[in-house]
Amino acid sequence: MSTSRRLRPLLPNEPSLSLSAAERALTEQHLLPVLAHVEACFLAVRLRLDPELRRLQPVKLGKPYPLGQCLEIARAVKKQLRGVDRDTLPAEAARGLSALRDFFGAGGSFRLVWGDLRGQFFQNAFQLGSLYVDVANDTVVPSKPKVEILPFEAANFVPITSFTQFRQVAADYWQDQIYPNHVLPELAPHCPLIHVSPTGGIKLHEATKYMLALTHADAFRPSEAVLRDVPMPAALFNRICRLLTAHGYNLPADAAQGRRLALQRCSQFRAKRLHHQPGTAPQVIAAVQQINRQLAQARFAQRQQEKPMPTLKIDDVEYDLDGLSDAAKAQLQSIQFVDQELARLQRQIAVMQTARKSYLAALKAALPS
Repeated sequence: MSTSRRLRPLLPNEPSLSLSAAERALTEQHLLPVLAHVEACFLAVRLRLDPELRRLQPVKLGKPYPLGQCLEIARAVKKQLRGVDRDTLPAEAARGLSALRDFFGAGGSFRLVWGDLRGQFFQNAFQLGSLYVDVANDTVVPSKPKVEILPFEAANFVPITSFTQFRQVAADYWQDQIYPNHVLPELAPHCPLIHVSPTGGIKLHEATKYMLALTHADAFRPSEAVLRDVPMPAALFNRICRLLTAHGYNLPADAAQGRRLALQRCSQFRAKRLHHQPGTAPQVIAAVQQINRQLAQARFAQRQQEKPMPTLKIDDVEYDLDGLSDAAKAQLQSIQFVDQELARLQRQIAVMQTARKSYLAALKAALPS
């Protein structure tokens, strides 16, 4: 890594691997002697928040709380710590809170950070002085302890430094197929990847403040590196173009042309110093969110059109839905609503049964042998 790269400012929520002597000294003075109490404090706050967080979002992407909700939990814990009353905590947790406040008062840092955890996951955690603090350690494997505190060097938690690294983690973690964005060259310098999920969903990635700051900090070269890769299959390129055709985008004739244009845009944007232009990130995030909504809506509409002409079969007699009376259609809508609710409840039951098995396994592991 070059000296200039090491000395650049940290990206938003980037873990810092250069821990200052002052941070180490404050950690050793205020936190390490009472580390068990500090952990008890974080755990007490987390346990206090769990019921409300579970109520707000019992299921995320088909998974029961707390799975997949590390960011929501981390943000809630940080907010709660600001105003929690020491007298409402158990004695060990209260002592830990006092140590944290002494550490903050002396100038110790407490940052919410995001990065690559052990090459397997994207994780939101905290950098507390020279410590790694994960208050959502159970959001991938629910049987794990809710809170994990380690020396930062021992956590194997590193910044995302390239789109290549991001793609490798995302492919393993999300099981997505990932291709260079040769479909929308104007956005490619900012957002150089297109993901296809296991269920067929298509999205541009990664329109976050961190990843935009990453490519802007090096004048679009990180985007350029992955955009040089071979184009996506022609069938997928044409499929995405069909989904976007109705929205007026200027699309390339084929993926090879899209590759050339995307790389040209990186050079042109760099020459125009667009990576230094203020306000770029919010505009890009809004544009990408709109495109991803359009892709989802177009895919849904396409799937609806591909369905056969709707009919209704009752007592071995098949009826054309378009020919039903208004009264019959009203009754049918009621039946469809009930069927949808039954299906939703059955899915919810399946999710809760899976969660119960996980919690039961965790309970067994916690019981004395």
